[in-house]
Amino acid sequence: MEPLDTKRRAPVWQALAELFVGRELQDHDYKWVAGILQSSGYSLDELEHILREEVAPVYRHNISALVMPYEMDGWTLDEVTTDIRAYLAHPRNGLQKLLKRFVTRKLPVPVDIRWDKVRSLLP
Repeated sequence: MEPLDTKRRAPVWQALAELFVGRELQDHDYKWVAGILQSSGYSLDELEHILREEVAPVYRHNISALVMPYEMDGWTLDEVTTDIRAYLAHPRNGLQKLLKRFVTRKLPVPVDIRWDKVRSLLP
């Protein structure tokens, strides 16, 4: 993996992490997320990759149907940056790579619905 432009990517991570909070998102939340993503300059394909490969593996447990969400209001930019950089820095073995592919293939249903709403706001 080539080095990430963390300064550019971190706001995108934070915005996409918002899709995993335990509270109901409002119209202004979706507009905020879409605004951050649009101003990032990343293509829709790149944003989809960031969501599935970088953000979802770290935060998907917060919106699992099996557990009560521990984060209702979202994460700070510093928290998200620290969490995702730590995840990306952790080397993966063969089994972990296989599990990652399985986990990132499908987003949790609420996140998939939220992502569709955000995409509808992007040009």
